[in-house]
Amino acid sequence: MVDASPKDNTPSDVYEIQVFGVSILIRRRAQWGLDTDVPYIHIEDQRDEAGLLLVKVNNSGEHEHRPGAEETAA
Repeated sequence: MVDASPKDNTPSDVYEIQVFGVSILIRRRAQWGLDTDVPYIHIEDQRDEAGLLLVKVNNSGEHEHRPGAEETAA
């Protein structure tokens, strides 16, 4: 856990979870465009060669993220 810091726009504590070789960083971010105090989640595959990552946000369906790909697919 990292404490909140207004210097880097972190209005809340930062929590990191590591499970099955996947690192998940969770916090609320002070600014994102016109919005303020928004959820921020960083997911990173800790394997040497990251592969396919499937993500589902707010029940919007799964999205595929692949290393080097610029877009996601549903």
